This record gives sequence, C-alpha cells and structure tokens, in this order.
Amino acid sequence: MGCLAALECHARDRLTAERGLEAAYGALMLVETLMHPRRSGSDLSRLNSAKAGERVSVHPWTSATLRLCHKLHELSNGLFDPALPGMGSITNVLEVDKTSVRLTRATRLDLGGIAKGYAVDRAIQCMRAQGAHAGLVNAGGDLRVYGPQAWPIVLRKAEQLGPQLTLANGALAVSDPASMLRPPEHQGYYAPASSHSAPPLSYVAVQASSAAMADGMTKVLMLAPASQRAALLRRTRTRLAALDSNIFDSDNSGVQGTPAELVPAL
Repeated sequence: MGCLAALECHARDRLTAERGLEAAYGALMLVETLMHPRRSGSDLSRLNSAKAGERVSVHPWTSATLRLCHKLHELSNGLFDPALPGMGSITNVLEVDKTSVRLTRATRLDLGGIAKGYAVDRAIQCMRAQGAHAGLVNAGGDLRVYGPQAWPIVLRKAEQLGPQLTLANGALAVSDPASMLRPPEHQGYYAPASSHSAPPLSYVAVQASSAAMADGMTKVLMLAPASQRAALLRRTRTRLAALDSNIFDSDNSGVQGTPAELVPAL
C-alpha cells in the first residue's frame, strides 16, 4: 500500500492481543497483494489487462471493494470513479459477483482512492474475530478504532500538527493532494491536475462508520463543488472533520498524541 501502518490491540491477555495484531497485519498484506495496481498476478492487474466481455476471477475482498466503488459512484453522482482518466469507468465493470467480474469494455482501474480504507476495515474485523475487545488500525492516514473508549486523534500535515479530534467506534480518513508521502505507484485521484479538474481543496478529513467510505469520500469532496458537499455528506452518512489546510495555521504545538494516533495526510 506504500505506507506505514500502526496497530494497537487491547485484549484480555497477551496471547489474544498478539493473535489480533497478526490477523490484522495479515489482512492489510492480503489487500495489498490483491489490489496492487502494478504487481503481476494481482486481481487488479489482471482486470486491467482483460478484454471487453471477459470474465475475470477475483478474490471476494476485491469483489466487495468493486461493489463499494459502484455504490459510491452512484451516491456521488459519478464524482468517485477509480478508473484512470481516459481509461474507461467503474461502470464498465459489470456482473460483479462474489468471485468474478465481467468487463463491458477494457478499463484501467486504480483502487488507491478506497482500497486502503477497505484494508483497514478488514484488519479491524480480523482483530475483533481473534477476541480483542478494542483496537486501532492506522494505514497512512486511513484509520479506524473500536472498543469502549474514545480515542484522541491528532491531525497532521507533514510536520505540522493540527486540531485534536475524538473518535469512538468509527473511522477517519485524510487526503492531501500535495503530500510527498503518497504512494508513487498509485495514480487515479493522485494523477496530475490536467487529468482531473484541479482539486479546489488542499486538505480534507472525513469521519464515517467504515474506513473505506471515509477514504472514498475524501476524494469525492476534493472534486465536488462547495455547493454539493453538504448533500453528498448526508447521502453517504459521513461527516466532514476538517476542510482545507488553514487548520494548520494556528499554533498547535501543545497538542499531544501517540505515534499511532498522529494521522498523516496521504
């Protein structure tokens, strides 16, 4: 996924916590294996080389991510589309069932706008399945927490600290188009401004019940006209946590947070 991951797990004993962390890391690694845009043999690379009308077998997690892409494409009136500029559309990926998809035309997809959030969701699910009663997974700015306590989350842009948020049983994702930390292998919403209309915002943070929806919505809000943002948030049941980089203009030097709680923008 081209980023650092920080995980925290709370359980009744050390063995349960270790199993939870191992399962969560395994989920992150599997999503990267399945949905890497360039790695030979990945589900995504096979989809991108498929011909029109071809049915391609995929892992159930890849299928679930593609279905979520369809849903967010519809909810955002087409603003969310993981196809590379000029290389088709998510609407060309049809008949998505649990283990295969069919293309109506050749398409080049890049799931960098949502797959990392989906990986975080799966990691949390795997951690919980091992019996952990609370946990945090932060994969390069896509973060989700669960458990009885609220977690203090500090927004960060490069070396600048922003406001502190409180997150409980939910997810947060941040996007910064100018970040130098973004994975170079991912294109899509990180493509040059000539490929998409230039994003009018320099920083967006979104809260949602799932990390995948929060991740995808940061890209939607980057592209959406200001007049449409409120309706898009209502339609997707998400919440705007921070908007634009002026939140880092004030003095936040006294903000405290652990490394797992400091959220970089990617």
